[in-house]
Amino acid sequence: MKPIIYEIRRSLTSKFVIIMIVAIVGLSALLAYESGSTFSPVSIPAKPSLTYGYYINGNSLTVVGYDHNAYGSPFPHVTDSFTYNGSVYNATSGLSGFANVTIPIDPSATISLYVNYTYKEFRLPITTSLGRYSINTSITYSGLQMVSGLTSEIYNPTNKSDVGLELFYVGPDGATAPSYTVYIGNLSSSFLRSPTTDYTFKYVESGFTVINVFPDVRYSQKNITFAALAENATGVPSSPKIIGPMTFYSPITQSELQSLVFSGTSAILGFLIPILAVFAGYLTYGKDRTSGVLESVLKRPVTRGGLIFSRFVANAVAIIIAVGVSMIFSDLIIDHYFSMYLSDYFSLYFVWTYVVEGLAFLGIVYMFSHIVKSQGALLGASIAVFIVLDLFWSIIPVAILAALGVSSSSNEYVLGTIAFDYISPSGFSSLVQTMFTGKIGLISSISIDPSSYGLVSPLLILVGILWIAVPFALAFNLARKRD
Repeated sequence: MKPIIYEIRRSLTSKFVIIMIVAIVGLSALLAYESGSTFSPVSIPAKPSLTYGYYINGNSLTVVGYDHNAYGSPFPHVTDSFTYNGSVYNATSGLSGFANVTIPIDPSATISLYVNYTYKEFRLPITTSLGRYSINTSITYSGLQMVSGLTSEIYNPTNKSDVGLELFYVGPDGATAPSYTVYIGNLSSSFLRSPTTDYTFKYVESGFTVINVFPDVRYSQKNITFAALAENATGVPSSPKIIGPMTFYSPITQSELQSLVFSGTSAILGFLIPILAVFAGYLTYGKDRTSGVLESVLKRPVTRGGLIFSRFVANAVAIIIAVGVSMIFSDLIIDHYFSMYLSDYFSLYFVWTYVVEGLAFLGIVYMFSHIVKSQGALLGASIAVFIVLDLFWSIIPVAILAALGVSSSSNEYVLGTIAFDYISPSGFSSLVQTMFTGKIGLISSISIDPSSYGLVSPLLILVGILWIAVPFALAFNLARKRD
């Protein structure tokens, strides 16, 4: 078996390398899933909403409140306040979201309630403004309400580009809903004249107090204003409820996809690939070199140059596999959620970026293997390289520039940040990210024209080649001449 084939097999069957490849691919896929499943082109409200109805039994009015989030799911620990004749009646929602109060009333008069609610945001109580709720006591229960519209959307939790309809029913003595047929159709068509034949969506629901309906809208329907009508078992339709557009979907762009990758997969590769490179280099070459094991290997028909080259290539194959497979899985997950793959140009450049970073760290460890004389010193130097040039590198330039009094909004700050990124392998990925996104800076992103600062593809490819070649060339020469 040729030495290089043997070394590749030895590297890929190493427990450390196997564990690291599995961790890198698995976490990259997990972050791609998180990015894809939570992406939304709209801002989803974080505060609760309150839907309420009522039923009257003799001299008692029971108000049924339902506190929910933007997805129509229960929102607990919200205090609902109902003010009647100067008295305030409070109830706090439980895990089911319901908060009911019973109020003594005069059933012969029209009732005016004033409603608001209080919730906590970052542990601070926030109270909404008062709203008026008028009740005609001749109608002993509120019946069906359809909640949705331009100011009170119910968002689809599985596709946050789409909105739906919340059906809320309070019957006699709080009874649940009988059978209702809900028709949803185009407001500008003949739907309102004949909803039972010209509808777009139809649902039959019963036995609920609250239920959410999320129509399967298509991209072609994204600008249509919809309305909903509900018909009970006796064929009596409700008043139409204007919903508005039921989807905010618009095709995601390559730029947005790339930003998702940089915020997810890029972060984990930038952390784990250097770990793989540093410790694979130490375990498969540096440790043998400083312990003297390498000398026994050199008694075989293999040169010093051939040995360091074959082991470097073996480690490089492991790094390329980790980055390449991570990119493949991330791209498949992205396509699942957005029906669009990353461009070939970006995918290849992305893989190249983290291969460069990994091989640069690998070459640095190989180089230190011929400078220090003990395993402990090499391990300490390798860890220090990782900590300084990767783990804290995003903070170090910021701290130095701040100490020098360079304003974060100045051109000097941009130039300084770029200069620092050139002198660390982990900075190379930051340069590539800036080239694609036009953003630079850790604490506050600054928009720049990358080409104005020389961040163009040919230059970065050259820089990547140098980061691979220079550390390894130094290590190679030290292996041949110094030992």
